[in-house]
Amino acid sequence: MTRLTQKSFTGGELSPSLYARNDLAKYSNGLKKLLNGFVRAEGCVSNRAGLEYVCEVKDSSKPTRIIPFAFNTEQTYVIELGDKYARYVKDGGQIVYPAGDPHEGEAVETVTPYNYTDLFMLKYGQNADVLTICHKNYVAKELSRSSHYSWSLSSVTSSPQITPPQSVSAAWTGSTSSNTRTYKYVVTAVMEETYEESERSQEASAVGHLESYWTTAEYMTISWAAVTGAAEYNIYRSVNGVFGYIGTAVGTSFTDDKIEPDLKATAPIARDPFENGNNPSCVNYFQQRKLFGCLKNAPQTLVTSQTGTDNNFNISRPLNASDSINIRLSEREVNEIRHLIGLNDLIVFTSGAEWKLNGSDGTFSAASPPLCVPQSYYGCSHIQPCVSGNMVLFVQAGGSVVRDLGYEYVSDSYNGDELTIFASHLFENKQVVDMAYSKEPYRILWCVMSDGTLNALTYNKKQEVAGWHKHTTDGEFESVAVIREGFEDVAYFVVKRTINGQTKRFIERMHSRLIDNAEDGFFVDCGLKGEFQTEVTTISGLSHLEGKEVSILADGGAYKATVKNGAVKLQDPAKKIVVGLPYTFELETLNIEGENTHGLKKIITAANIKVEKSREDFFVVGDDGTETQNARSVNNSVNDAGWLFSGDITVYPTANYKEDASIKIKQPYPLPLTITSISAVVTIEDEDTDVQSE
Repeated sequence: MTRLTQKSFTGGELSPSLYARNDLAKYSNGLKKLLNGFVRAEGCVSNRAGLEYVCEVKDSSKPTRIIPFAFNTEQTYVIELGDKYARYVKDGGQIVYPAGDPHEGEAVETVTPYNYTDLFMLKYGQNADVLTICHKNYVAKELSRSSHYSWSLSSVTSSPQITPPQSVSAAWTGSTSSNTRTYKYVVTAVMEETYEESERSQEASAVGHLESYWTTAEYMTISWAAVTGAAEYNIYRSVNGVFGYIGTAVGTSFTDDKIEPDLKATAPIARDPFENGNNPSCVNYFQQRKLFGCLKNAPQTLVTSQTGTDNNFNISRPLNASDSINIRLSEREVNEIRHLIGLNDLIVFTSGAEWKLNGSDGTFSAASPPLCVPQSYYGCSHIQPCVSGNMVLFVQAGGSVVRDLGYEYVSDSYNGDELTIFASHLFENKQVVDMAYSKEPYRILWCVMSDGTLNALTYNKKQEVAGWHKHTTDGEFESVAVIREGFEDVAYFVVKRTINGQTKRFIERMHSRLIDNAEDGFFVDCGLKGEFQTEVTTISGLSHLEGKEVSILADGGAYKATVKNGAVKLQDPAKKIVVGLPYTFELETLNIEGENTHGLKKIITAANIKVEKSREDFFVVGDDGTETQNARSVNNSVNDAGWLFSGDITVYPTANYKEDASIKIKQPYPLPLTITSISAVVTIEDEDTDVQSE
């Protein structure tokens, strides 16, 4: 008789091809199955929190995507992108117009040009209250928020925020009897605070003496109309067609008394990299520049704004360090740029490789273009990568492999690992269609799969935690977005469900799992929660679950009912109620093996499960294929429905000898369960050494 203990589950669910590899380090902390539960970095496993119903999308007949919008950690939204519209969700509720508004009670909505078939190819980047959205078949757009109820969508304009001066004129004071020529000038406006420079004005000209004949009493006066928002103006004079800097004025006139133009500081040259339908496909920010990649007619090209600006792509001759930069990645194959991620360097993901871009001094400078160095040749899909600390998590080009990428000091390059290699069965014959990352409190990467399931990875590189888990619901997951709400990163999902025979698409929000008693738990999907001053016997407002069998948690008691006419009747009056679709948490250990016990029959005679903050009287335990039994210990929940137990629970599964003995644990009820270790008392059958002979 042997006692074997598993104290950590950070390996997550492992592929069947590894079931015999008890020589691997992952085997000791891996699982055969982890469904609707998640690995925690400490090593334990918990059943996942449920999904709160937020709202139905505008048109349930068409796919819908959600993306995050975060002005700061407090002002965060989820944007519902559907067929040519955008709607908005905040703090678990859809934003509607307030009382007194002509559209009172209606969802705040913005018209967009995006067809529903293109939604999952949209790529975006945000700066403050402006979200820039790109797709090769659409002009780049900026979604701006001016208030909680006011959102607007406009096309990206490739020009400075400040307009150039108008009515520019030049007037000569002095003799023009002989030895004259025409002088040409342009003026630019410089914006307050940002000091962004406008495009050059129209040329102004006047006839005056040749410079060599100018006297001290002769000069040229350049004048212009004031520009709103201008702090000052720069004046340039032409030398052989090149406008060199001659001075700055605060007012609306300037005197040129034979100032030598500086041809190292020339007037800006207007440039529109997106003209003639040359739309960008991706966007981000890096080192105070806005970056666009994969232009429709130049898929390997990356273009940046001027330093400190969003949409100013002007340049000078010669180039200034802050000018816009054009970069073309040169390689054997034409691999389009798909994503731009800023770490210490700019990481450019293409369909065939991963590149590092940075200047020799660590800065992006137009005067000294960045070095472009390939780091690896895996290629990236169209799924937007996520950043975890100083690591980038991305989906490989084929859509079925997730990798990380980060800087390694020893090699002075960016390297990474395949994160799906130990759980490849979760990705076979399916692709990741959407992805988002929660940093707090559990560091989970959520991957929506093409078959409607949800694969998730608990990831902490420094602690060597990388454990996969699978999640299902009564429906199909279609999209995911994560935003900060309070002290947690909250995952939102678009879920397609069949309700009363009709297809519905709902936005649902993962509830917090930080609870102190069972009554506060939320372990149902598409659910609603109600708290009442006095006990009630019926819960209404459930039309979105019409005809469905639902789980009910009423003052800590769990049972099921069916929704009829948008309501359910409670078995007993209660004040604190949660109603929603049930799901089952399932955990199965790997085959319990000793050093050399493969092929030998074993029997599990007892199992000790250590739990934390769990309802010990409801979950069930058994070994593979045998009768399960309810786990009970002190059972304080008989007297206190909110009781959560932490400690050891021992069960005695009814079992037979078998070669692949393992322990299964299920939690089909809407109650919390966290498992910190599993110990099994195992008896191994003596090896049969008899040799048969004819």
